[in-house]
Amino acid sequence: MKKVFSSAIVAAMLLSVGVNSAFAMGGPSGAKTDYIVVNKLGEVVVNPYKIAPLTAIIKDGGYTLKDVSVTIVPKKGGQTISYKIADKKLKQYAGIPVFGLYADYVNKVEVSYTKIFKGENIKETAQYDIYAPAVFVDPDGTYLQKGGLFSSVDVKKVDGEFKDRLYFFNNLGNKSTKSAKAIWNNPTGGALEWNQTPLNFILDTKGEVRWYLLPIRDLYDIDSAYKAGIMMGFKQNDDGAMSWGFGQRYVKYDLMGREIFDRRLPSSYADFSHSMDDAPNGNFFLRAASFNVKRPDGKNVHTVRDVIVEVDANGNVVDDWRLYEILDPYRDDV
Repeated sequence: MKKVFSSAIVAAMLLSVGVNSAFAMGGPSGAKTDYIVVNKLGEVVVNPYKIAPLTAIIKDGGYTLKDVSVTIVPKKGGQTISYKIADKKLKQYAGIPVFGLYADYVNKVEVSYTKIFKGENIKETAQYDIYAPAVFVDPDGTYLQKGGLFSSVDVKKVDGEFKDRLYFFNNLGNKSTKSAKAIWNNPTGGALEWNQTPLNFILDTKGEVRWYLLPIRDLYDIDSAYKAGIMMGFKQNDDGAMSWGFGQRYVKYDLMGREIFDRRLPSSYADFSHSMDDAPNGNFFLRAASFNVKRPDGKNVHTVRDVIVEVDANGNVVDDWRLYEILDPYRDDV
């Protein structure tokens, strides 16, 4: 009788949940967006893809947009960043991509655009206040590190013709004391321990950081054999996105932080090194090493930085060039 009575109580509790439903934060928003929205478009999303904190997207609010221009108003004495956006990119991001925000600062961002609503082209301008967070860098643990990305910047001279240029910097830090904890086995050799926390950023000609890569675990994990390494070979492709490699991976992302692809090296290869070049046909050439080679003395080894691999746009191996077979590894001159 007691067991039957308890079951009845449980059943009553379950039924009461259906009758007295509760919703966190008021439940569904209905046919509207209930984020804080300023001006005449949608909400603002900062760091939309998690790895580029000095970017944002001004959402389109459901409108179709075209003819968009963006200006990041500079700090006093700073450098303006201004650009136009292709209409197809507005569809890609569901809004206006904003690049080049100052870190730990409330940025003033000016936009002009045409929005289409009820068949009418409406031209508008607006200014947004967008806070971007301070730069975060995982410390390397050495006495040599005096700052985050760098200790200071001293701009000596800027020619007026080049004042609006942006400069990309790659890996200026020290070897992290968290890194290089493992080596290859079965077979031994290679360069798995060649591992260092990424420092990749863009400066304007005033020495201000206007973009940096935040290597979170989705992209990079210093404790993983397959998601760590030294990021190298950055190249801006014809479509504006950047490709590069590190450790056992080669990747392609756009400047907003959107992943285009993130792949392991093909199984015959290991230890990406320095160079990833895009070809006109969409293929890529990677400098890497052989994962397992039988030497003339019968030993199996990982090699080091001595293979060029061609892969197609889908990651399939097209060909490779084994430099240790093409060149004499014991030669006296280069």
